[in-house]
Amino acid sequence: MKKVFITGGLGFIGYHLTEFLLNKGIEVVVMDGKVDKRRKAEYEMKEMMLLRNANYKQMNSRIEDASLDHLTRECDTIFHLSTPNLLNDNRGSKKLEESLTCTRKVMQASSGKVLVYVSSTEVFGTHYGSITERTPHHPRSNSGKLKSAEEGIALNRIGETVKILRLPLVYGPWQPSYYAFQYALLHHKLPQKYEEERIHFHDDAVYVEDVCHAMYQAAKRREQSETFNLTSGREGEWQRGVEWCIGDSIDLQEEKKLRCGISSKQCASKLGFSNITSIEEGLHQQRLHTEKMIAFDPSIYLM
Repeated sequence: MKKVFITGGLGFIGYHLTEFLLNKGIEVVVMDGKVDKRRKAEYEMKEMMLLRNANYKQMNSRIEDASLDHLTRECDTIFHLSTPNLLNDNRGSKKLEESLTCTRKVMQASSGKVLVYVSSTEVFGTHYGSITERTPHHPRSNSGKLKSAEEGIALNRIGETVKILRLPLVYGPWQPSYYAFQYALLHHKLPQKYEEERIHFHDDAVYVEDVCHAMYQAAKRREQSETFNLTSGREGEWQRGVEWCIGDSIDLQEEKKLRCGISSKQCASKLGFSNITSIEEGLHQQRLHTEKMIAFDPSIYLM
């Protein structure tokens, strides 16, 4: 890997991945439309940190407006992280179709390169028992439906190398404030519908820097297409995180026998995804970062 292209590079995971790759001496071209005007202060802070690196190049454009073939010509790897905000159900269908169009465009530009596509365990929907890479999709959320459809597009690219990584809840510095962990750190209470997050992400959570390591390891495996379910490998990780954030226990209205577990065998054996950051250490780093950002510029978390 010498030069890579990242969509959504100023987002939560995208920013951490960019830093991770730059620290390894890899050239990084980032595309981000910076469409959310409420995040102006956040964008500026991230840009200030990244633009100091000579190996970093930033394109302020939306995917639909850019010439991806030109921008990715010298890149050997594409990381597709860009995704719309699907919380507004009134425009959910339109956003789904717009995102699928953008993903097809990214797929076309990835011909002859390694494509790392970031999906979500939301593709499995409500599920009990054990989940593996072969478990059928049954998405219920808009995000899950989008990821399931985009996985289908990626896997239909015969002869191309595609790495699909399905993520549970990802946390760490710069986590968006609508997630339960970050919301609790900012407001000292949980959002009203916090338990829906647990259901969407199957009670699991992984630290963002561990996710970056897994994406990097997957991209280095250039021989064939593969799918990985990333997981902490620890039961009830999300619940422990919530309890750490609020300093109290929570009573979930569900018996343990009805919960599901995500198999960690494949990501552990092929990506070395084991002995990952504990929830306590990861959230400690997230809290320190939040306090630092608020002290520097409180407007970062006004949204």
